[in-house]
Amino acid sequence: MPRNPSRKIIRSVPPVRSFVPCGNNFAFGQSDVNLLLEEWEALRLVDYAGMEQTQAALSMGISRQSVQMLVSSARTKIARAVVEGLPLQILGEQEQNTHTDLRYEERTSKMKIAVTTQHTQVFPHFGRTPEFYLVTAEDGRITEEKVIAAPAEGHGALVSFLVSQGVDTLICGGIGGGAVNGLRSSGIKVYAGASGPVKEQVLSLLSGQLPQQDEANCDHHGEHDHEHEHDHGHGQGRSNGCGHHQE
Repeated sequence: MPRNPSRKIIRSVPPVRSFVPCGNNFAFGQSDVNLLLEEWEALRLVDYAGMEQTQAALSMGISRQSVQMLVSSARTKIARAVVEGLPLQILGEQEQNTHTDLRYEERTSKMKIAVTTQHTQVFPHFGRTPEFYLVTAEDGRITEEKVIAAPAEGHGALVSFLVSQGVDTLICGGIGGGAVNGLRSSGIKVYAGASGPVKEQVLSLLSGQLPQQDEANCDHHGEHDHEHEHDHGHGQGRSNGCGHHQE
């Protein structure tokens, strides 16, 4: 029996669905090049976002070989449309369109975004992040990006650092109530609960697909402890969760 096709996770949607050659009276019809939505998503992740195929596979919930085939097919179709001067359409619908609180006008203005980071992945707790992925975006596109070391552990120092960098938006994993309050009072929007490759999260935000979550989602024994974690040996185990205190 044939295998059922795997469900592919589509994290964004194309801003434009149809492309018609300029200067010719083309009408969409039998000569169209039809690019499937999953092919577009694979191309977006690999060629636009610069992900490795393995990372793109994790994002889409499919195998690396499937990503490779989708990207190859997408490139061939786009090449044919460009070389032969044919209309191109993107076909398919996203099964779930995630709500976002970031309006189009905000996404297309200039933004300074910070993501808690370790090894190109979203670090799971704001107060203990070893570094930040900093992005300047304008008109919905990344214009500058860099990774810089976090100056210290503890939400107070990190909030001050982000303010000094001109950050207006934070993407992170876990975050405590004290940090959320500090960020809000500094005018920084919070998108908590994120995971996976940092660049993918930023592109999802810019495309309007990242839902805003600005409530505390990490239960500590008080924010004061996180201000002084480095003095009590809590620097170990950074890779797991929010770094709760061990009893």
